Amino acid sequence: MTREDRSASPDGRYIVRVEQLEVRAFHWVDTPQLVDRATDLTVLELTDPCWHLDSADWRSAAVVTLRLRHFPDGLASYEVTVDCGQLTASVDGGEARPLAELDEVLAAATRDRTR
Repeated sequence: MTREDRSASPDGRYIVRVEQLEVRAFHWVDTPQLVDRATDLTVLELTDPCWHLDSADWRSAAVVTLRLRHFPDGLASYEVTVDCGQLTASVDGGEARPLAELDEVLAAATRDRTR
């Protein structure tokens, strides 16, 4: 696996980094991480490596919107807004939840869309 920095917050404190994983021949999934450069701590790291980052758009110095798809289905796109300062995230405009619950919220959103 390879790591690559993709996008920095406007003040440079936070960085969106992806871990690249080849899941099939010539098919790569870029799983996002959020890192606080000031402390060198990982703010967000998804446990499911099949989440692919399409884009990262900073709304402020500490808030970023990540557009994610899940491999192998990958058809549906999910908008995840992360507040690095508050350590919360919301999926598709839903209620902000602690970052520790994000994997669970994304899994539920995926199940809901496949029903």
